[in-house]
Amino acid sequence: MRLVSLIGEQPIPNLLPVRSLKPNETLLVYTQRTEAVARRLRKLISNIDDLSGDLRVEPYDMAKTVQNLQKRLHSFDDVVFNLTGGTKIMSLAAFTLALQYRRPFIYLESERKRSSLRQYEFENGAIVSKPPEEIKTVINIDDYLRAHLPGYRLEGYHSDKNGQLDAGGYFEKAVHHALQSRLDEVVAGIRPEGVEEQIEIDLAVRIGNQVGIIELKTGGEDAGKRALDQLKMAAEPTYLGTYTKQFLITASTKLKGRNDLLAQKRNITVIHLPNYQHGRSLSKDDAERLAKEIRLALSG
Repeated sequence: MRLVSLIGEQPIPNLLPVRSLKPNETLLVYTQRTEAVARRLRKLISNIDDLSGDLRVEPYDMAKTVQNLQKRLHSFDDVVFNLTGGTKIMSLAAFTLALQYRRPFIYLESERKRSSLRQYEFENGAIVSKPPEEIKTVINIDDYLRAHLPGYRLEGYHSDKNGQLDAGGYFEKAVHHALQSRLDEVVAGIRPEGVEEQIEIDLAVRIGNQVGIIELKTGGEDAGKRALDQLKMAAEPTYLGTYTKQFLITASTKLKGRNDLLAQKRNITVIHLPNYQHGRSLSKDDAERLAKEIRLALSG
């Protein structure tokens, strides 16, 4: 099978189908704007960042994109088109070829906290939709981060100038340890490259193919709008993207002012742990409740 993947700003709709279908060859169709995304995907797919075997197109020139795809593919006998990414014009161009050559096409559905492949084929001249297939776990947090970022480093829990855990670091450690055995994967202290001091991620969590980032605050002013803004910046399309679930976990009983409403509008899940005691592990009840709320937000 040769899979044609249309590259948009979000890499996950292309990475998951490649990992799931395991094609013999993947052609990345990208634009000037999405070249960096394509380069990161190519490295995850084949461990190289050379795009010489892929195809750069103009995002809004349908006729030329059709022509370039025809020249690049030559034969269409084993081609499958992933129509999830790219511009609408790129999708129309790929669909035009699928229709012309009666080739299957796929679309990644991710609206119900699940990643499912919808596959379509041609039978007797009509398009037939096959039952959606949920994609099994095919990525980890490292894959997810490398798909979105030029690089990152792990710095661990927050500490003071002497290298000792500060109040925030102890809270991060307590939450990290509580979640490690209750979720599929948890990673602490992520610092993306190329953003100076603007973005840091206290924890990243994963259930199946669903990934979330967590901002942890012990209370005070930092547990309000500033924390929500940090999450919003980290989940911008140019960083970790729209598929990343966001969590604010605080040791306070509530957020100040109207920040609970702001979190709701931004689709940020806020979890309060008012029983947390500095330097202590979370109670079993708090740990179970925390993991349950994260599982619910990530996977339903």
